[in-house]
Amino acid sequence: MLRQVKLTGRRLAATGVAATMITGFVIAAPLSAHAESAQQVKADIAKAQGQLRALNNQAEAASERYDAARIKLAAAERSAAEAKDNLSRAQTRMAALQASVTAFAVAAYRGQTATSMLTLMNGSTNKLVGRVSSLQAISASEAETLARVDAARRVEEQAQASATAALAAQQSATTAMAADRTAILASAAKEQKILQGLQAKEAAIIKAAKARAARLAAERAAAALRRQQEAAARAARQVVSQPVTPPTPTPVPGSGGAATAVAWAYREIGKPYVWGAAGPNSFDCSGLAMYVWAKAGVALDHFTGDQWHEGTHVAQSQLEPGDLVFFAYNTSDPATIHHVGIYIGGGEMIDAPYTGVDVRKDPAFRSDYIGAVRPG
Repeated sequence: MLRQVKLTGRRLAATGVAATMITGFVIAAPLSAHAESAQQVKADIAKAQGQLRALNNQAEAASERYDAARIKLAAAERSAAEAKDNLSRAQTRMAALQASVTAFAVAAYRGQTATSMLTLMNGSTNKLVGRVSSLQAISASEAETLARVDAARRVEEQAQASATAALAAQQSATTAMAADRTAILASAAKEQKILQGLQAKEAAIIKAAKARAARLAAERAAAALRRQQEAAARAARQVVSQPVTPPTPTPVPGSGGAATAVAWAYREIGKPYVWGAAGPNSFDCSGLAMYVWAKAGVALDHFTGDQWHEGTHVAQSQLEPGDLVFFAYNTSDPATIHHVGIYIGGGEMIDAPYTGVDVRKDPAFRSDYIGAVRPG
């Protein structure tokens, strides 16, 4: 029987079970199941399904956090590149001014002796004094300009260093969020395998129980009349559960772009959930919303946190097909939103639920429903 145990240092070896650690849970899977009843296994399946749902929610939230981190990383990369370009231009200007000052000094050194300048000016002392004064004024002006540009260059160097540090920090944060998402998905995959094993065990127990019941019925009927035996056999053959396919609700068309978005949402049913995908062959939840509304000419970001703000908020009683419905861990805090679907009317939505489940119709008004937005 599956047991949920708080993460303590207790040892599981003495319990006779195999344990798997999964994001805050220890899932204990029985090594021996011959004495387990179908009811016990069914309870184990219910627990495993609950834990898998929790892990899928964690994975979805981690994926959304990673999406936000990638957006911030792109902005940090742009800021770092811009700071680098600004610094390069400041350094180029500084080098040009330094070359100008150097050339001026060399020219003065080579050709501005008193004798040569008197010769060039035909012996005019007044002209020489005036030229020397002009040279001194130009030199002072260039020195002042050079100092200002050097100060600006130092400011650009500081800005470039800050942008580089911010980029490195965001790269580290993005890498950490990617690793967190990968770890959660791995745990979900392990839990999925445990669930599949339990479901197979349940099927085997039910099959064995049916076989035993059929054998006992046959033994009891052996002493009865042939007519009774035939009636019992017919009854046994007729007791076959027929699968009931629920009726598919007729889509309620929206208006304008919403009708286009709903029509495209129906077209994507059956395509696989893939984290970070935005079509056309696979989707995650916010990628599906972005894709179908793009077909209606409305651009949305690939992030539920942004989509919550990209339209008009509408009350549940005012919902129309095409509206986006959102779900959160804390229904009073939009910062905890982890899922979005496209409302199609009749209390249903089309969404990309989580890894291992294709795009499908789901109930739109779950207990974690937080609100709705009408894009456009």
